[in-house]
Amino acid sequence: MEIKANKLWPEDYELFASMEGHYTSENEKTFFEKVRYKMEFELAPSNDLLLSEIDNEEQIYLVRVDYDEFIVGHGTVGHYDEECHVMNLSEALNTNLKERGYLDRDITLLEWLHERDYQGIKYNHNYAYM
Repeated sequence: MEIKANKLWPEDYELFASMEGHYTSENEKTFFEKVRYKMEFELAPSNDLLLSEIDNEEQIYLVRVDYDEFIVGHGTVGHYDEECHVMNLSEALNTNLKERGYLDRDITLLEWLHERDYQGIKYNHNYAYM
């Protein structure tokens, strides 16, 4: 039986195409390849924690919902800021962390992840499979 891939948003097809062959590190390549696979073939009805706020000093988190929706958030136990729920990866990565009130500097999630070379990203936290 052939498994049919989830159809990605046009913005995400463009994002993946623009990144392919232009990765600045192995970690960046791994991020885009694994997240694309997850978005196409791995449903996350109970969420997929890609980055936990406890795994970085700036308390940013990234959660995948279902196939290709994402939640970008900030905070720690007892104090969480309002989350940003978006419909695709492109929107998540273009989230300006200063405009959301998460950081004091003007930086998108993509720039922030790139700056830290995707440190803290996890690919095995889909709660549907744990």
